[in-house]
Amino acid sequence: MNKYMQLQSNLFILMSGLAALFGAGLDHHTSLYLLLITTSCVVILGVPHGALDVLFASQTFALKTLAGWGQFILYYLIAALAFILVWLWMPNLFFISFLILSALHFSEDLNYINNRILKFSYGAVIITLPSLRFGPALIDLYAMVIEIEAATRLVKLSQLISVSAALIIAIQLLNNRIAIRTKLEMLCACVLFLLLNPLLAFGIYFCVMHSARHLIRSRFFLPQFSRQAFLNALFFPTIAVIIIGLLIWWLGPKKPLEVDIIRIVFIGLAALTVPHAWVLQRANFNGWSSSKTKAGNKHVGEQR
Repeated sequence: MNKYMQLQSNLFILMSGLAALFGAGLDHHTSLYLLLITTSCVVILGVPHGALDVLFASQTFALKTLAGWGQFILYYLIAALAFILVWLWMPNLFFISFLILSALHFSEDLNYINNRILKFSYGAVIITLPSLRFGPALIDLYAMVIEIEAATRLVKLSQLISVSAALIIAIQLLNNRIAIRTKLEMLCACVLFLLLNPLLAFGIYFCVMHSARHLIRSRFFLPQFSRQAFLNALFFPTIAVIIIGLLIWWLGPKKPLEVDIIRIVFIGLAALTVPHAWVLQRANFNGWSSSKTKAGNKHVGEQR
């Protein structure tokens, strides 16, 4: 593990522990103040990792011409808009699909793990574990996007899934072939989502683990791009996403501010996750990350 990944891992373990220690007593329900802080962190620290899709696309599809970039952007937007249309027509299907896709996407955050059952259990825990302690609050949260009856059934199903997924992870914590650091990361993720307000737990995980780890891996996966190219890729698409989100809120039908924020965040992340996951799959980024051995990763870091 290179020093940047180790620093990110240490930061996640530390922040998860502190957050669980001092935040476990917070109100289970989401206040507007907490919602605004978490949303700001997700947008500023979390969304930029997806903005690097332009660099992945440039490398994977050898985009050199204006026509090539136009075609890529068109496909990207069509995928995002298609998911939004699914929400408009079938919100329950949209939301369930989003949660499954998110679990699969987060399952790739672990280092040096090729066990698919363990990886998916880890992703499932991130999505479902809050339902064990924060069921009513989670129902209220989901009901801002889907019908409350569907939200209630989904939370009950999540409780069943979370127990199975957590049991698999607990068993794997005894597996000597898994690195201690990886075990600590899994344990911290479980503690975070079990003890902390669901929205706050998601904000910490999304920014400090998922996004930060993706940014570090991307720097090694895309060696031909300069630091300035990375900064440009992080900045301009992120600004575009913020502007689009604000325009949608400004022009769309108004509901209570909490509902508007939750809907924009959930639907926006879902719409962007679909093309984001597609780009990473075409680039074989997840396969590359999973295949890295400790020595191999160290070697890559030394080459940089």
